[in-house]
Amino acid sequence: MPYGLDSKSPEFAEFQQLLIGTWTNDPELAVEVDKKTRRPLSYNVMPLPQVEPQPGRKKPKSGAYGGFILKNFAFRETIRFNGTNNKKDAAHQDPEAVAVVAGAPNRGGTYTQFAHSVFYEQQVRFAEGPEDGKIVHLENGAWLHLGSVEQKVGPYSPPGKPLKDGQVLRQPPYVTIAKQIAVPHGNSVLALGSIDLNDRGDFKSDKKGLDVDTVFSGPPVIPDQFVPYPEEADQAARQTLDIATPPHYDPYSQKLATPGDFENPSIEWTLNPNLPLQLAVEMIEPRAHMHWRVTTLEQFGGDSQVTNIPFEERKSDVTEYWADYWLLSKDRNAKRSGKFDYLLYNQTVLMEMEISTDGGKTYKKYVFPHITSNVVKKVAGTPTQARAATKTPLE
Repeated sequence: MPYGLDSKSPEFAEFQQLLIGTWTNDPELAVEVDKKTRRPLSYNVMPLPQVEPQPGRKKPKSGAYGGFILKNFAFRETIRFNGTNNKKDAAHQDPEAVAVVAGAPNRGGTYTQFAHSVFYEQQVRFAEGPEDGKIVHLENGAWLHLGSVEQKVGPYSPPGKPLKDGQVLRQPPYVTIAKQIAVPHGNSVLALGSIDLNDRGDFKSDKKGLDVDTVFSGPPVIPDQFVPYPEEADQAARQTLDIATPPHYDPYSQKLATPGDFENPSIEWTLNPNLPLQLAVEMIEPRAHMHWRVTTLEQFGGDSQVTNIPFEERKSDVTEYWADYWLLSKDRNAKRSGKFDYLLYNQTVLMEMEISTDGGKTYKKYVFPHITSNVVKKVAGTPTQARAATKTPLE
């Protein structure tokens, strides 16, 4: 395993090892908006309910106002996965971090599931618009790697004496990883998923159901993202809000980037929120990659969960979450060197909100997709040096 991690702890998945460290947006991975402005390869498409349009905005000459506004923007992110890849550090722990890499065995009576965890903290700031530089999102959580092992005989069994009853069940392949998320809006998310395994000729099965070969040669193929219009929440009458064609008002297809009405700075990125990721692949020209995904949608082998505080349940109820992650390397020998310097992701959050298209006379619940994509690069140096390099006034 790369970074000299303890080979006696195989439950610490390779993607977790590679995440450890500090990541942020690279000034070189950006596109020119004008002669004075460069936009990082990040974008957030965020439709929000509102009965009337923003003051100063004129309604279309014919048709109805759509019942919602947009808050789309590029952003800068700093995310830290606590731990250290320095072999000399005891148990690979970061002495400045409270939440560190840790194992959490789940005793089942006959065998044990392990949940080996890497904790993270995330800060997001606007990168354009009237609130450029201000914090827009904070989050913390953990990435878990799940597997099955023999159970200890007692609470503190001596080494080499597990329970031998032959009932160790393999971890279901679709739920080998989990992401736990805490957001201070009052939302908690438990998403389950798996890592793509390379089934080339050198692939070897593992009795514990652990990832064996997760590195793929060449660049990933990142698909276009669908256009995230709100839809009626009622499954029986599910349809996209009818604002996409004239004479209805469609903010998605209008560039709204003035300081007084900064809703939609890039039509092209709004209509394909994965475009920043696709541009990043072209710029980086990776020679190897890894990919994993998690979701709260129903799937075989696992039940996930989203919980919200009462206000969120009534007004902006988060119902589903899913995300895809890619690690990219410019090193053709990345499987051996473990040098993956770029992290890309796309995530979707579904929220149920009430909107009105008749000036507040009637309301219906609609599903609002909030889609986020970003490209970050690992900061060089020790955890202390990385913290210093990404230090902000509020840290």
